[in-house]
Amino acid sequence: MSMNGIDISSWQSGIDLAKVPCDFVIIKATEGKTYVNPDCDRAFQQGLRLGKKLGVYHFAGSNSAVTEAEFFVNNIKGYIRKALLALDWEGKAIEKGPQWAKQWLDHVYQMTGVKPVIYMSNSTIGSYDWSSVVAGDYGLWNADYFAGDTPMGYRADAPLRGSISPWKFAALYQYTSRGRLAGYSGDLDLDVFYGDRNAWDAYAGTTGTAGTTAVTYTVKKGDTLSGIAARYGTTYQKLAKDNGISDPDRIYPGQKIVIR
Repeated sequence: MSMNGIDISSWQSGIDLAKVPCDFVIIKATEGKTYVNPDCDRAFQQGLRLGKKLGVYHFAGSNSAVTEAEFFVNNIKGYIRKALLALDWEGKAIEKGPQWAKQWLDHVYQMTGVKPVIYMSNSTIGSYDWSSVVAGDYGLWNADYFAGDTPMGYRADAPLRGSISPWKFAALYQYTSRGRLAGYSGDLDLDVFYGDRNAWDAYAGTTGTAGTTAVTYTVKKGDTLSGIAARYGTTYQKLAKDNGISDPDRIYPGQKIVIR
């Protein structure tokens, strides 16, 4: 199960989400400690009315991680537990290294009770040690344009290239910046989310692991514990612990997995 969607910023100001096919939309909310996307709330409220799954992200700047985390949270208070939260880790911010990113992620989690995901390219993954971020249970939004600048529509089967270690899987994959969809005349970033609407809600803190409702999943042929975890915004370690599974590599069809 997967969903197709887009991520947008002020470059797409005024985009009519009623005309553009998408299961979800992730919107740039803030950057640094002063910039707020002037079209964020309009797009967010339209997406909410349309029943789209929603996300908001912060583009990392050059200030302290705590300052930028607080700026982000102060500007998205009305979206908390309605949207997936994300840190856009690119540009000059990369030079600050994983410690800055981890501090931002931790501080947002402390303020909201929701664990953000982090967006980065394969080259950034391979250039630093991200083990502390993975140990903190922060998901990956991977960016890699497998077809270069070739214009395309949705490709839920877009191939992940190269290693994303130490992550075992990506929650989201941005596979092109040259997306072409009906209802919009320009290029769009296209993404696939590796999960269903319930899994999205778990990442957003609406239900599942971040809420109080337990979900029972029946294992199907070909399932893996890490794959199930990805769908519901949790980790295979937590599922193993909660369900008394001694060997995470051994699950069987028909087995009931409780997801909290």
